[in-house]
Amino acid sequence: MKNLIHAELLKLRTTRMIYGLALAALAFVPLSVAGAIISAGKSGGGPALGTGEGIRGVMSAGSSGILTVLIIGILIIAGEFRHGTVTSTFLVSPKRGKVVGAKIVAAGLVGTGIAIVAAVLTLAISVPWLASKHIHLHILSHNVGMVLLGGIAATAIYAAVGVGVGSLIRNQTAAVVVALGWVLVAESLLISFAHEIGRWTPGGGAAALDGVSRHGLLPMWGGAVLFVAYGLLFAAGGTRFIMRRDVS
Repeated sequence: MKNLIHAELLKLRTTRMIYGLALAALAFVPLSVAGAIISAGKSGGGPALGTGEGIRGVMSAGSSGILTVLIIGILIIAGEFRHGTVTSTFLVSPKRGKVVGAKIVAAGLVGTGIAIVAAVLTLAISVPWLASKHIHLHILSHNVGMVLLGGIAATAIYAAVGVGVGSLIRNQTAAVVVALGWVLVAESLLISFAHEIGRWTPGGGAAALDGVSRHGLLPMWGGAVLFVAYGLLFAAGGTRFIMRRDVS
């Protein structure tokens, strides 16, 4: 298993698209920080910066690239079907379950790495900016540390979910379109207008996990349990699907 994970990480290191997506995920961070700080306390904007909710809104920028990481997870396996390399992969490693498991672990590691850099970047931008407004952050506080940790966890799980989606929908383009359509349209509408349903969706769990208070969502620990369960469900479903279907 260790060798398979190393092989998957080597594939990722030699794929230029992954670097582009990682940079795109990080590019959202300064934009999100700026948007949260500039709009805070204004009509139609977020809560005032002097409140805990306002600080959490700024810190949530650390998880602003989760959709890009979801795409990375999809590409890790759906890309092999698109380029026809999946057959040789399974010939070299016939135990498909282990191969998919290695891809899930590799995706999680990449997602975690991107999330950690995003968290550091969030602090690097927001701390001096907020200090100039006489707002001083305590990094280990619930409003800062817990939100950043929740964002890191959510990003890593989204990467694993992406592998599951790519396993279930082997067409790369279709998998990306379906995943983004669900997250950006369907889940957003459910979370905004049907809280009792939206709170139980994967996006609802992820939104609760990042620690930013939203009306109608689960508490942070509940979001963590729910989203981890979804991650395991997609991983198990994708693995079983790959094991039972012809890859040719």
